[in-house]
Amino acid sequence: MKMQNMKRSETTEQILLFQWAERNQDIIPELKLMYHTPNEGKRTNGGVLKAAGLKSGVPDVCLPVAMGRYHGLYIELKFGKNKPTKAQEDYMALLQRQNYKTAVCYGAEEAKEEILDYLTEPGRMPKKACINAAWIMGKCEGIPIPSRIFARKECANCPHHAPNKAERTIKENLQNANVEFAKGIVDAMFYLSCGKSIPGTTLEETLETINQNLAFLVRCNDLNVKQSAAVLSVAMDCYEAGKKERK
Repeated sequence: MKMQNMKRSETTEQILLFQWAERNQDIIPELKLMYHTPNEGKRTNGGVLKAAGLKSGVPDVCLPVAMGRYHGLYIELKFGKNKPTKAQEDYMALLQRQNYKTAVCYGAEEAKEEILDYLTEPGRMPKKACINAAWIMGKCEGIPIPSRIFARKECANCPHHAPNKAERTIKENLQNANVEFAKGIVDAMFYLSCGKSIPGTTLEETLETINQNLAFLVRCNDLNVKQSAAVLSVAMDCYEAGKKERK
């Protein structure tokens, strides 16, 4: 479909919205469920369609995905100076009583923002950031922290995240260590790379604490010397990055 030959309207905005959804449905699978409800417009067989269930006021776009207290999202898509009709306002009010979220969006861009905000779970990476991240062969490189050594913590448990070299090194070499002990080391390195030290210590003292904890794991046979050295190498990179962050 050649969009350049079409005058911009609610229809073209809706086409743009669904083209965007199709392009990003591998990143956000919930977008596969989004559909348009063609309940407006004049038709020669309007009487037949009404008898078959056509209803005035039903919002243009439905995303039947439950999030939080809502059963799904309905969007009435508008363009220019168009306003919702009385029938549309009444129908959306009925949907709200049934715990559906409704929104009136002016244009495809506003509708995208509404959809991404709706699909973002509390405490998780905003879906907008996920879409804008670097994706290679179906895997996301994550949203990097300023030092770029690690991705943000929200990315760690995402099934689409492809760990970078530093993250792979840590995972491969600490996989047999005590879980809580390993977590403490990883957290210390993460904050060290951000220019933050263990409370009450300097960056240098934080690095030394990580070194001592790795040595302890070696003595406990949770790590060998080679594994400890690999993790310490990442910790030293974090320390150097942390010093730059503090300048």
